[in-house]
Amino acid sequence: MSPRRKPLPPLNALKAFEAAARLRSLTRAAEELHVTQGAISQQVKLLEEYLGTQLFIRKPRKLELTDSAQAYLPILTEAFSSLLASTHDLFGKDQRARLTIKCGTSFMQRWLVPRLNDFYAQHPDLQVRLISSVWPSQTEVEAADLEISNGFGDWTGMRVERLTNEYWQVVASPAFLAHHPVTEDPFEIAECPLISTMGDRENWQQWFRKQGIHNAVPQPILESDTSTIAIDAACNGVGLLLARSFVVDAQIKRGELVAAHPFTLPSTGAHYLVLPNKPIATKVAAFCSWIKQRLDSEGHLCRIS
Repeated sequence: MSPRRKPLPPLNALKAFEAAARLRSLTRAAEELHVTQGAISQQVKLLEEYLGTQLFIRKPRKLELTDSAQAYLPILTEAFSSLLASTHDLFGKDQRARLTIKCGTSFMQRWLVPRLNDFYAQHPDLQVRLISSVWPSQTEVEAADLEISNGFGDWTGMRVERLTNEYWQVVASPAFLAHHPVTEDPFEIAECPLISTMGDRENWQQWFRKQGIHNAVPQPILESDTSTIAIDAACNGVGLLLARSFVVDAQIKRGELVAAHPFTLPSTGAHYLVLPNKPIATKVAAFCSWIKQRLDSEGHLCRIS
C-alpha cells in the first residue's frame, strides 16, 4: 500500500504567497487580492507553518525570497495561470464583465487610453466602456461603475480616494520660446500670449499674485473648456500655458513642451477615484488596484489620502 499523500496547502495561503512573492510586496499583494496586508501576512505564515520552512527573508521596505520560495514561485504562478486559462476556455467565453468608467476627456486621452493595453493584459476577462466628461460630477456617478475626476475631494455621499499630487507650472513649446525668450521676471511672462482652461479655481491670476503682481493681470488670449485643447494649443506655439504637472508630463518627456519658468504653484486639486457608496465589485476593485500601481510606478501616486 502506497503512503498516503499529504493534502495540498490551503488555497488562500498559496494565493497570498504567490502574489506577495511575485510582487515582492505584502501591500501590493493585498491590493491585488482585495484583502488587508495583515491577512496576507497571516496566510503566508500559515503556509510557512504548513510547509515547515521559511519562505521570506523580511527586510525593511522589501521582501527577499528564500531558495525554497524561489523554486516554488514559478510552479505556483504557472499553475494558477493554467487554472485561470482553462476556466476561461471552458466557462468564460462571451461572458466578459463590463466595466464602465467615466472620466475627464483630458485624463482619458492623455493618460488612461495609452495604458489600457497593460490593464487588458492583466484582466483579459473585462470589457471597458469609457464615458468622457468635461465637467466633474458633484454627486451621483451616473451610469458608471466609477469615475476618475479632477477636483477637490468634495463629492457628497460618494467613496472618494485621492490619486495624484500635482502642481501648476508654466510651459510652452520650444518653438514659442525661441520667438518669445523669457527670463524669471514674471513681468516678461505677463507680456506673452497666455493660454488657460475654463473653470479652474487655480489660474493665472493666482500664479501672478504669488509672483508679487496683484494689479493689471493680463487676460489669456485663449481659453478652452478642456485642458486637452489648451495643451494642443501650447504644443503648437499659441502661447504660454499654466498647466497641471501630471497632465503635461508626457508632453514634457517627449520634448513637445518645456518649463518656461522655474516657479511652480502647488495645486489644492487633484485627480480622484469617485465610487458609488456601495460594496465594491470585484471588477471595480481590480481597476482601482491597477491604476494605483501604474501611478505609483510612474511616481505620481498620492501617498496621503
